[in-house]
Amino acid sequence: MLTTLRYGLRTHRWALAGVGALGFLSPYTTGVSYLAAAGTAAARASFGRQTLALGPQLAYLIPLPLRPDTVAGYLWWKGLAWMTLVFAAWGLAAATGAIRNEEERGLLEAWLASPVGRTRLVLSRAAAFTLAAGVAVVVTGLGTAAGVAAGKGSVPSGALVEQALPLLGIALVCFGVGLVSAQFATTRRGALGLGGSVLLALYALDALARVNRGLDGVAAVSPFHLADLTTAVVPGGRFQGLPTLVLYLVAACLVGLGAVAFRERDLGASLLRRRIVTFSAAPSRSPNPFPRLPVLRGLWQQRLGLLGWAVGTMVGAALIVSLARGTGKLLGSISGFTRFVQAAGTSSAATAVVGLVWLSIAALIVAAYAINQTAHWAADDAEGRLEMEIAQPLPRWAVVAERCVTLMVGALVLAALGSLVTAAVAPSQGVHLDLGRLLLATALLALLALTFGAIGALVIARYPRVAVPVLGVVAVAGFYLPLLAPLLRWPNWALDLSLFHLYGTPLTTGVYWGGLWVMVAVVVLGFGGAMAEMRVREVGR
Repeated sequence: MLTTLRYGLRTHRWALAGVGALGFLSPYTTGVSYLAAAGTAAARASFGRQTLALGPQLAYLIPLPLRPDTVAGYLWWKGLAWMTLVFAAWGLAAATGAIRNEEERGLLEAWLASPVGRTRLVLSRAAAFTLAAGVAVVVTGLGTAAGVAAGKGSVPSGALVEQALPLLGIALVCFGVGLVSAQFATTRRGALGLGGSVLLALYALDALARVNRGLDGVAAVSPFHLADLTTAVVPGGRFQGLPTLVLYLVAACLVGLGAVAFRERDLGASLLRRRIVTFSAAPSRSPNPFPRLPVLRGLWQQRLGLLGWAVGTMVGAALIVSLARGTGKLLGSISGFTRFVQAAGTSSAATAVVGLVWLSIAALIVAAYAINQTAHWAADDAEGRLEMEIAQPLPRWAVVAERCVTLMVGALVLAALGSLVTAAVAPSQGVHLDLGRLLLATALLALLALTFGAIGALVIARYPRVAVPVLGVVAVAGFYLPLLAPLLRWPNWALDLSLFHLYGTPLTTGVYWGGLWVMVAVVVLGFGGAMAEMRVREVGR
């Protein structure tokens, strides 16, 4: 048991580092920014009123704000609400990786060949994740205390513990959902899709209950709703013991159900047995030309996933841009943002919000898409699909080149669709965008995705298994570096270590030429180095 537990903890070390960093930095930077935005009592009162007015417009994304005139209340709303989603995503990914990922790599057979039963294996994986998530929750609590202190406030240590309990509970529930999903899907990708769909539906139910109080009773089936009920760190907030206990009971039931289902199914198969249907060999090839054409075959293979990314991007663009006017009014009272609007050469805070907020989110989307594609490349290498590709009369360098072009086309499609929705919705908010700059911002988003992909391709050429964790660290560090550098008074060149800073704000301030040339250099060197390394290395190592 101890051996499997230690191994399970080892598999979470990179995710623990990333989630722990987010858990500390998110509330801490929120507290620092609150002090900058509302340094006096009058400013806090005004900021709180405007945040309360903005809250209902963001209710589909995060809970309604409570006491935003205090640093603890604002931190709970803006800093901790997002961490619920981070822990949920980690729990889902960890559970599917603990079963289907190890199964696809042939590791489960080795574990089960030793005197380790299936039930004990599942329980050890759940215990390892619980310990890792517990450490991340503690780090998040420390970040919350530091953020409140940075905002010149205070929070009792007991309240921090009470706020941490539902956060750990939501992580364990999502781990259980992923564990059960892994028994009904035959691949990790399928398990992620199934579990993600379930969690998305539950989160949507919680979001609907925020704007329609008549759904509170129905929303009680959503673990996100149960977690949102605890507001211990907010002045005057409460700890909801029964809903928190329900979270842990549901998590225990899901883990137990996953263990039973894993014991009943065959390795490599789904719990739902399907009837085997035989087909006669077709004398002619398929009339579909897409699987035979370079680049198009890669897009065809990910057509459903790309559709999901596209829908998410368009919905995100429509939602964020539709809130530009209200968000601009809130941020317009902040002197720092006012100076940003003036520096951007526009008199409209709503226009600056579109350029600053939405394009920042769009940059995160294309970066996540590039990391997702890198994960697929690494899986092709580990699961033998790359060997079948290069066994055909296809040069090894061409595999890397095709990956590069496929990533560029996919990212360009996402960026273009997001920009089309932005251009369509912006006039309703009184925002009139420059078409040339919007096209420029779209093209630079594709270049940003290529930059992440180039780093991933270069790492895959030598160490395929660590490519995704490396890109995760690059993305997290790049996101927080522009926030921390001014606070810690780092030199200006340190900002250029962030890929998101290199992208700049092309919709409002134009091209950041230094960043453009750095990204181009990374793309050329990254994919060029990957092509050279691919020619000489042994596939699968």
